[in-house]
Amino acid sequence: MTLRNNLMDQAIGNVLDVTRQQEQSFDTFISADRERLHSYATYFSHMNSGDTVGVRERLNVFSTIDAYYSVINLETGEYFNNKSDNVFVMQGEELEEYRSLTGADIREPYPGLYSGKTSFGYYERFEFADGVSGIFQKAYESEQVSEDFSLSFYGEQGRGYIVSREGDILMRSNDESEKSACDNLFKMVVGSEAAEESGKEFIEVLRKRETGTTIFESTQGEQICTYVPVENVRGWYLISVVPVEAVMAEADTIIKKSQFAIMFLTIVMMFSLGFLLLKWQSHKEISKKEQEIEYNKQQFDIFSTYLSNTTDDVYIMLNGKGHRIEYVSSNVERVLGVSMEDALKDVRLFGRAKYCSGKRVEFADLDAMEPGTSFEPVMTERIHAKTGEHRWFWETVYSVLLQGEKKIVIYLSDRTRERETQNTLTQALDLARVANKAKSTFLSSVSHDIRTPMNAIMGLVTLLSEEAHNPERVLEYTQRINAASQHLLGLINDVLDMNKIEGGNATLNISEVNMAEVIEELNVIIRPQSKAKDQTFRIFASSFSHESVLGDKLRINQILINILSNAVKYTPEGGCIELEVCELPGVTEGYSRIEFVIRDNGQGMSPEYLEVLFQPFSREDKPATKEIQGTGLGMAITKSLVDLMGGTIEVESELGVGTTFKLDLDLRICEDDEEDLAFWEKHGVRRMIVADDDEYVCQNIVQAMAHTGVDVRYTTNGKKVVEMMRTARETGEPYDVMILDWKMPEFDGMETARLIRDNYPVQIPILFFTSYDWSEIEEEALEVGVNNFLMKPFFMHSFKEAIERLMDIRKKNSKEKDTQKEKSVFEGKHILVVDDIEVNRLILVKILESLGASVCDIAKDGQEAVDIFNNSKPDEYDVIFMDVQMPVLDGYGATRAIRVSGHPSAKSVPIIAMTANAFVDDIRDALESGMDAHVSKPVIVDQLKATFQEVLERRERYGESLK
Repeated sequence: MTLRNNLMDQAIGNVLDVTRQQEQSFDTFISADRERLHSYATYFSHMNSGDTVGVRERLNVFSTIDAYYSVINLETGEYFNNKSDNVFVMQGEELEEYRSLTGADIREPYPGLYSGKTSFGYYERFEFADGVSGIFQKAYESEQVSEDFSLSFYGEQGRGYIVSREGDILMRSNDESEKSACDNLFKMVVGSEAAEESGKEFIEVLRKRETGTTIFESTQGEQICTYVPVENVRGWYLISVVPVEAVMAEADTIIKKSQFAIMFLTIVMMFSLGFLLLKWQSHKEISKKEQEIEYNKQQFDIFSTYLSNTTDDVYIMLNGKGHRIEYVSSNVERVLGVSMEDALKDVRLFGRAKYCSGKRVEFADLDAMEPGTSFEPVMTERIHAKTGEHRWFWETVYSVLLQGEKKIVIYLSDRTRERETQNTLTQALDLARVANKAKSTFLSSVSHDIRTPMNAIMGLVTLLSEEAHNPERVLEYTQRINAASQHLLGLINDVLDMNKIEGGNATLNISEVNMAEVIEELNVIIRPQSKAKDQTFRIFASSFSHESVLGDKLRINQILINILSNAVKYTPEGGCIELEVCELPGVTEGYSRIEFVIRDNGQGMSPEYLEVLFQPFSREDKPATKEIQGTGLGMAITKSLVDLMGGTIEVESELGVGTTFKLDLDLRICEDDEEDLAFWEKHGVRRMIVADDDEYVCQNIVQAMAHTGVDVRYTTNGKKVVEMMRTARETGEPYDVMILDWKMPEFDGMETARLIRDNYPVQIPILFFTSYDWSEIEEEALEVGVNNFLMKPFFMHSFKEAIERLMDIRKKNSKEKDTQKEKSVFEGKHILVVDDIEVNRLILVKILESLGASVCDIAKDGQEAVDIFNNSKPDEYDVIFMDVQMPVLDGYGATRAIRVSGHPSAKSVPIIAMTANAFVDDIRDALESGMDAHVSKPVIVDQLKATFQEVLERRERYGESLK
């Protein structure tokens, strides 16, 4: 009786486990579907409610899927479905039922509109782009879901159900007999008077969302019931019901089978005992002879094992007739990767050796050998069967006579270490030859590229001395000398970059990078280059979820400028260059993948050149590129920097068609604070209007502003803007700011701005939104009332800056202050110049004096600079320009000495490094020593002014006292 009860308990536990597993599968199915549903609803929220063709086209994507996907326009009652091209219009109670749905949830089984069958599914309420409410719904036929999650137990006698908190059976096991059964599980449980009390207790347990088992009495007898709540749908249960009779019948069967098995085992044990007694008697008679044989064998094994453990030499003995292995040394598994047992079974497991020297020995040669002879040793290469390691052996074959029988003994002497040493020496020699050739190629390439601008500079200097009396010639020659110097500087920087990268010394300076700033800087640098060749330069960017990431901004810019500059160089006049930037989901949590795609319709590259594009000093040899200057290092540096960042770069190109580069970088997302909703209230921005003929651009702006609390309305033509402004004034809900595209059909941005200023006295701020160079229309735009310009694509960072510029009540004072600084950043300044090279001091002093500096003192090394500063009056020097590599005391040591000197101005005086050391590590070392900034030589005046201006503003911002 105890065994029977144990089997009963075990059966109930098994049913509960299966029920739990099926609930988890059903729960995962629901969870995944609901997540996808939200993505699809967002997908349709970017459309206008009246775009029935667009809705129809997007639903066609789901036409081949078994489920029913529907979009309902709650304003018109239009019902779209992926299974039909017809649009059904709902009315009355049916439409009101959908209008009453809120948020996102699961619908209990209901009659399907198209199929007429009972359906089960999910919905999410959303708003179209024009503000109209809609429902996106996904549904399955309940029979299909029931089939996928159907449960059956004990020869189809057990059944599975999904029920609601009221006991209604929502889905049941797919069985025809069940379809006519009771529709409410609670009625089944309390179907008889005897079961009423236990049934009520069971119903109460379900309503408490508990998991467990129970036994109740129904009209069909005692039933075992296991119940598990569905986690993702409150009030639903997955329930399994099995008749007690079925469980007990199986338990009785198991007991009967166990009794039979015990009897059978008893008989087998009796026969086995008798057999063992007979075998023991027989074994006793032969054990003495076996012990003698074993003693002799152990003596041989001890000797051979010692040799095997101390050497890597392998011995194999074959039968002279069938070539069957009769003996192999025990180290064969360690040396060749084949166990002794396997080796004795099949000689082919050793594999076929590769003969490096000497004559190959075949089986026919073995048959022809006379006892007492041998073959000359040969060098062979074999592969370790387990590790795949290549090993080399001297192999010698002997023929011997043993007890009157011919045997073949193969001796494999391991020579792997000797071979590897020889290979290493050969590889080192080859590498030395390659390095020597690369060095010669490098020197040849660099010397040619350096001589070209150097010859130009030297020739122009000669001409300059001869034409010193002619101002026009002097100006022309100095401009050409400057251009040649810039080219030479670029070459030197490329060579130094490449040297540092190949030496493994390149590092990344990780800081916050704002993608809006990156794109703006690229636009400032590349647009003038493309404009000079009458090229079209376009920038496209999708809406970014994370505008700020962590990376090396300088290196990212360097990569993109290299590619874009090449696009400008190798694209003819009138061509087109495009930069497309988008954010993709990151592969690693906390990272965002930024993708840059650069296209041009330029000369293109041949397939042969694409193979060597990223190699140093590679340039395609064709007439169209010979007149274009370049070092051949730009793309090699680009590829190395991309690899350093862990990114990928791909290129596609076709001669005469153009080139496309795709760059992917995985960058860590900055830990952004929550959206500053107070920013928009502080600046009075509650409603805004966007006008652009590209609806995709408008939707991007709406999506980017979705969490700011600002009501964003948009239109795609200028005429509608004027109408929307009139409506806003009549309803008393004016717009606070306007983003207006420059080039639009019907009314362009200029005409629209003029009409708004003429008809509406309230001065709504207008931002011209354009991807073009606006310098040609800037004056006209400001005259008609445009307040400022916003460059495409739209970035929240850029838009906030524009709002701050427009709304800040101190903007006028700030403008005046900036203008004054721009005019006189060095005017009247007292400067200390520190450099050990006289010509460098002379050039810098002349430049500073031309910029308005009043006094320039000089020091020839770091120690002299420290002495001069310590003897100066408080606030005597406005800035110190400090060289780094100097005798006596270098620039870093001099800076540290000044900062700890105790002089009243020791902490406040700006110190700027001015050195030819221009790598990221050099910038970091300068800042760590106490310097404020870093300027690389040779001196570029604009960079010098901008750096000093930045230092002044930074120190003023943080309260430092400056003269």
